[in-house]
Amino acid sequence: MTLSIGDPAPDFSLVDVDGVSHSLAEHKGRKVMLSFYRSAACPLCNYAIDELQGRYKKLAWAAKLDVIAVFQSSTENIDRFILKSRDTTKDKFPFKLLSDSEMATYADYKVGSSSTGFMKGYLNLKIRGSKELKKYYKTHKRINGFHKETVNRRLPSDFLIDENGVIVDFFRAKAINEHIPLERIDSFLMFGRIVEMNDETKKSKTRQRVASWSPRRTINIHRNKLHASVM
Repeated sequence: MTLSIGDPAPDFSLVDVDGVSHSLAEHKGRKVMLSFYRSAACPLCNYAIDELQGRYKKLAWAAKLDVIAVFQSSTENIDRFILKSRDTTKDKFPFKLLSDSEMATYADYKVGSSSTGFMKGYLNLKIRGSKELKKYYKTHKRINGFHKETVNRRLPSDFLIDENGVIVDFFRAKAINEHIPLERIDSFLMFGRIVEMNDETKKSKTRQRVASWSPRRTINIHRNKLHASVM
């Protein structure tokens, strides 16, 4: 049975990098964005996290929104590729980072996989990706090398959940480089619902999220003490 808008969001119990368990129920009374990523080692996932983190700080989302990022990676790899690569710790990172290596919560939320979506994501990168995105991708691969986690057909999914634990909006990617348009998150925070857009506008917003890069961005990949500033 698929999940729909208006359905209760399934609860879960997943651990962070320190082995501490967290549940969705802990966030009752708060708006939540629950995002399922391919893996902690995925360059495209790291790009999406950086983009979301920049918007989170800029618009003071922290006062209104709890962000939970779920990975099918081990806690060790989340710590390595998400936290240590940014020279930070879980207490300083704005999002809750959780491991679902058994992929039970992925199954509960019907997070899909697709070989076509896997190939489409890399074609999007090569054909439509900005210069900055391509540079980020190459830099990430050069520093972190190849990791088997990146070779999977999992497609990202995002769920916006209200204070009562009800799904208000969701986005199921059709390619591995897609995530929910940021404007839909803005609408969720401002109105508690999603303002309807026509099909062409939806496609445009998704394309912007796929190919965009904030005008000022600093990539800090601590492992090799690399600092690359994009203006």
